[in-house]
Amino acid sequence: MIKFSSFISTILLSLLAVSQPKKGLDFPLGEQITFKISYGWFALGEATMSLADSLIVRGDQTFYHSYIDAHTIGLFSWLGGVQNEYWGYVNTSNYKTIVSEKHLDERKGKFDQWNTFDYDKMQTYVKMMDYTKEYPKKEVTVDLNDKSYDLHGTYMYLRSKLWSGFKPGESILLNTYWEDKLYDFGMEYGGKEKIKFDGQRVEVHKFYGLFPISRTFPKEKAVVVWVLDKDGMGIPLVIEADMKIGKVRCELKEYSIRGNTQSLF
Repeated sequence: MIKFSSFISTILLSLLAVSQPKKGLDFPLGEQITFKISYGWFALGEATMSLADSLIVRGDQTFYHSYIDAHTIGLFSWLGGVQNEYWGYVNTSNYKTIVSEKHLDERKGKFDQWNTFDYDKMQTYVKMMDYTKEYPKKEVTVDLNDKSYDLHGTYMYLRSKLWSGFKPGESILLNTYWEDKLYDFGMEYGGKEKIKFDGQRVEVHKFYGLFPISRTFPKEKAVVVWVLDKDGMGIPLVIEADMKIGKVRCELKEYSIRGNTQSLF
């Protein structure tokens, strides 16, 4: 059985890494992207990624308030509901997160985590509470490097770099901070193609997620993302994850800005 929180983090990174804002503008405040996740004929869950309507100001710096919600639905929710929430403050100039939190409520129990990032010392101070253990509290320090970003900062950074004249086969790589470790992660551009979505044939850009082979994703390029180019903004339409248990598919359910649903076609 796969660990839902680890799986969903990979899905979120792949989805969000290829949704670039319009040229000359910052990421649209109030943006919300909702996806439905399915396994074969079964509805597995939904994931929503959003930005607050306003920026966070600290001193002379501004930050996005990034929020992610992922939860099971239908039969999977009845068998053992999962509710995962993540939020972070991401610097608008360099996409470095200064604080973030993770709150997981899964079948096996609850898990909370708080992160504070110090880029002068290049360290993250981590507090974790794993309520499934006899001694739940754990505090650690994680060393960072120039290419390390957390979950929120990773997708912001990649969103700012992709669609910049990439040719098929070209890629971008960095280190993603997850829980209390750094992992290699990146995206490779696969070129243009046409797919069927919402009853229409649409031209999209294809990307491959790049990360180490694992028991969950047992082969290279196991995650593929198809992205619609909409008025200079990349909107992820479909993602497929070729996993050990089979293919898991994510499809865009709704894209909105400040509560207003945006027409894609």
